[in-house]
Amino acid sequence: MAAAGWLRRAAAATMPRLPSGLPLIPPPPPAPLTEAQSLVVPGLGAAAGPAMELMAVPKKKVSKYKKGLRNGPKALKPVPVIVRCRCCGRVKLPHFYCCSGERGNPSESSS
Repeated sequence: MAAAGWLRRAAAATMPRLPSGLPLIPPPPPAPLTEAQSLVVPGLGAAAGPAMELMAVPKKKVSKYKKGLRNGPKALKPVPVIVRCRCCGRVKLPHFYCCSGERGNPSESSS
């Protein structure tokens, strides 16, 4: 133990001191960084490259109810389909049989 105290005192005596008594330790010179090193995000490696952008992350999960309230107006609305028969002019649904293309009164049958 005595040797450790002597060594500590010897190291402190050789080091220059500030007026407050703290030892003056020069900062190490900054190492030059290349562009690839400065843009590397820890955990992603260099594969992400310099074009990587950070995105916003939500703080909490959005519930189905809140999501439904927000997206409700975006839903598809039913479009009213009004089609008139080319022969008799009656309103009908598209692709439904009306009068089989006969001109005149569809209730009359000329068979």
